Amino acid sequence: MISAMHGLKRYIRYWKHAGVHRLRKGKIGISAGPFAPFKTTRIESFDEYGNYVRSMAGEYESRELTEQALRTGQEHFVVPGYCFVCGQAVSFLADYDYGFKNEDGQRIPNWRECLICPGCRLNNRMRAAIHLFQELCRPWPDCSLYITEQTTPMFKWLKGAYANVIGSEFLGPEYISKSKNTRGIRNEDLTGLSFRDEAFDFVLSFDVFEHIPNYRKAFSECRRVLKKGGVLFFTIPFDLHSARNIIRAEILPDGTTNHLMPPEYHGDPLRESGCLCFRHFGWECLDELKNEGFSEAACYLYWSREYGYLGGEQLLFLSRA
Repeated sequence: MISAMHGLKRYIRYWKHAGVHRLRKGKIGISAGPFAPFKTTRIESFDEYGNYVRSMAGEYESRELTEQALRTGQEHFVVPGYCFVCGQAVSFLADYDYGFKNEDGQRIPNWRECLICPGCRLNNRMRAAIHLFQELCRPWPDCSLYITEQTTPMFKWLKGAYANVIGSEFLGPEYISKSKNTRGIRNEDLTGLSFRDEAFDFVLSFDVFEHIPNYRKAFSECRRVLKKGGVLFFTIPFDLHSARNIIRAEILPDGTTNHLMPPEYHGDPLRESGCLCFRHFGWECLDELKNEGFSEAACYLYWSREYGYLGGEQLLFLSRA
């Protein structure tokens, strides 16, 4: 385990010797680097995950001890590591904002939403999404890419790295698809996209499907606008230990919202009130993706001390048209 700047300096020398360069528009450089290979685990079912968990008991304990050693009593602290996006060793910025307390009353950071790189300003989950997008999808500079956000650091980075990127937000039912507001933000409803069939090589969506009541229609629309062999690359709130989706709220025939669990709102860049979460997904969503026309669907699990992808087992999803 690399836990000190001494080790990181040694790794910097390796990267320089290997001639690694930053990701940039028109020339996306990918190198496994000193931490090669960056390990991910592909899981396709609830039963397969159960077998995987049983094999990981010792590793999980080691990871917990590693993360425990990184926590400090200070509200703001740093964690040395390597930013894949910037291509250099950095001190990731961490804090206890939006954190929680464990069973022993110890404060735990929300690792997924912090560990911000001071260079690219991307947090843990954003940096990991870019890293795994590169590793798993191997996108090319002029690929056609649609991302279901337009006001975020992630969109800004993608727009600077690739030639053909379209982003959007859901502005509300009063806007028609493809229209823009006064800030130039494009409106798209994922259950009724304005794009032609097979328009994109990749569709990226991060923590959006849980806010869509008819999420299966959204899956279908993503499949429709993807070219054959294209990829839907996304994250969702996911209960690794649940075979079934966990429904928190539903829309009734009269248009009212029925809360089956206490309302849960997530941050929304356009609305201070946040956005209602209708469900946490379980393993059945992989079959639902296939039912909507995807040829394959899988969850990828990952964790990395060196790259600052902390917070226990992290995950994202890849479905191929």
